[in-house]
Amino acid sequence: MAYERVPSRLLTPASVLLLLVMAAGAAAALYRFACGLGAATNLNDTYPWGLWIGVDVLCGVALAAGGFTTAALVYVFGREKYHGLARPAVLTGLLGYAFVGAAILLDIAIPWHIWHPIIYWPRQSVMFEVAWCVMLYLTVLALEFVPVVLERFGWARALALWEKLMPLFGVAVIGLFTGLMSHSLAWAAVALLAFGALAAAAPKMTRTRPAVPLLLVTAGVVFSTMHQSSLGSLFLLMPDKLDPLWWTPLLPVNFFLSAVFVGFAMVIFEATLSARVFRRPLEREALAGLGRLLAIALGVYLVVRLGDVAARGQLGRAFAGGKGGLFLAEILLGVVLPMVMLAGEGVRRHAGGLFAAATLAVLGVVFNRLNVALLGMTLEGEETYFPSPLEFLVTLSMIAAMVFFFSAAVKLFPVFARHEEGAQALSGAGR
Repeated sequence: MAYERVPSRLLTPASVLLLLVMAAGAAAALYRFACGLGAATNLNDTYPWGLWIGVDVLCGVALAAGGFTTAALVYVFGREKYHGLARPAVLTGLLGYAFVGAAILLDIAIPWHIWHPIIYWPRQSVMFEVAWCVMLYLTVLALEFVPVVLERFGWARALALWEKLMPLFGVAVIGLFTGLMSHSLAWAAVALLAFGALAAAAPKMTRTRPAVPLLLVTAGVVFSTMHQSSLGSLFLLMPDKLDPLWWTPLLPVNFFLSAVFVGFAMVIFEATLSARVFRRPLEREALAGLGRLLAIALGVYLVVRLGDVAARGQLGRAFAGGKGGLFLAEILLGVVLPMVMLAGEGVRRHAGGLFAAATLAVLGVVFNRLNVALLGMTLEGEETYFPSPLEFLVTLSMIAAMVFFFSAAVKLFPVFARHEEGAQALSGAGR
């Protein structure tokens, strides 16, 4: 498949506005580092986590899931019709995880200790696993984007070397991760042998050229799966604080399943906006197919989520007011409504309807993460929490930075698939 750059100026009035927002956010971040969390935020002893964890980290990680879901579809399951969506999804994931790392750096009390998980290996720590998964997955995403850069400058030999080295890197990094998590050289050796065998068989399994980085993608799927669920595991420590409508032993499962469906939704969201902003066509089959997968993923999540709430005897509380209203809004507007919309093929093949359903699913996951991290909490104490202007500014600047760097990347590098003349586009607003 051929790829191309967007023929447009790098600096436009919109990009200049984004740069101004980013500059204001950078100034706010410098103030936070100079004066501390207490001066820059409204966090307190009752609410030690706020907007930066709830939105910039928990939501940011989930909304960057399009990278691993699309890569898995294309490279692991061989769904070639989604190939043109893979590079933009990987770019979105790469930017998302980069700014998640920046948000974590901002939020920890002693930011210059952020490197400690590299040398300190606790045996029982969810955050240790999350830290390593995020570091390794960010590395994998960067390596997945390397061919785009190499193609841009016509470095064919470097690209051939990349193809040869990536299987070895995939085996090594999975072996390293297994050893770190198990604290066992034996299990690390088992992982190395198993994935080494997969690396040897990969060339026979690959049916397209250039060679599919199967081991690299597999490593990325493993890391993303692990930490998406482990972020839910973190809240298992809070059964006395998080409302039973959200607290459940299945929190890791719920976080993973919601990351899967929002990954599909974000790819649709990004592809539709990119088509409108950069005046590109939308391919009917690829996006309609993602809409169908999104509907299925929403259905699986809904069955698991409601089944769990009912099994624990908490379903009646959803209709009792208070936090039950938050639960109903999250489920009805963010899961049920987009699932029903996408059940019809007409909606899946109409740009406006598909975009609306995907947007609802994205907002549903954002609302879920905010409910888990903040709104669904019952914390004892006299202090309340509402984000400070600086917290809002930093979050807004990170969103602006993601938009700016995505726009710059697609103008500088061949990220979008080249459409042949007469390619079919979505009907309605997609035309």
